[in-house]
Amino acid sequence: MALHRAKNALTSVILFGAAISGCHSTQLPVSPAKPMTTAAPTTQSVAPPVRIQPLPVREVQKSQPAASDKCPLTNPNVPVAPTDVLITCDVVRSTLYTLGPETMQLVLAHVDAPKSLTSGFYEVNLMLDPSSALAWASFTEAHLHSHVAFIRDDLVLEAPTIESQVTSGQVALTAQTAEAADQLAQLVGRPE
Repeated sequence: MALHRAKNALTSVILFGAAISGCHSTQLPVSPAKPMTTAAPTTQSVAPPVRIQPLPVREVQKSQPAASDKCPLTNPNVPVAPTDVLITCDVVRSTLYTLGPETMQLVLAHVDAPKSLTSGFYEVNLMLDPSSALAWASFTEAHLHSHVAFIRDDLVLEAPTIESQVTSGQVALTAQTAEAADQLAQLVGRPE
């Protein structure tokens, strides 16, 4: 019996000593720069960025209100050559335009979803790539008070008058309804 007590005491001392000396599982602090992982590494496929069709810009030579039946038919599969004059209407077919040859094509990096500005007006913001942002800044500086048109499928998306130099690298297009703004965003943001 004394031997049994001695064995139990020895076992208790060993267990107590193991607990005191740190022979138990410990968690080491993990450095934020090097996270510890036990799972096998996985590969994530990253979708390539979507390239948006360049947005042609033409100078407006003439514009006038028109009934939709006075608008010429357009064929997106057979666009008017960039060097030719373009006679067309806006997307809603309410204004007839005579446009000069393309002055430039803006390369878009991103097209934001439409957002409401005020009651009855929506904005679609276009972010230009760096080279187009510089070209647009130079163009707007040299063409103050010029009337230009942004084109897609040989239709005028919007035809603003340049009031000041644009150095932000952004172009804001507007629409009067949420549906028209959605259509505008889809047309402008069309992938190549």
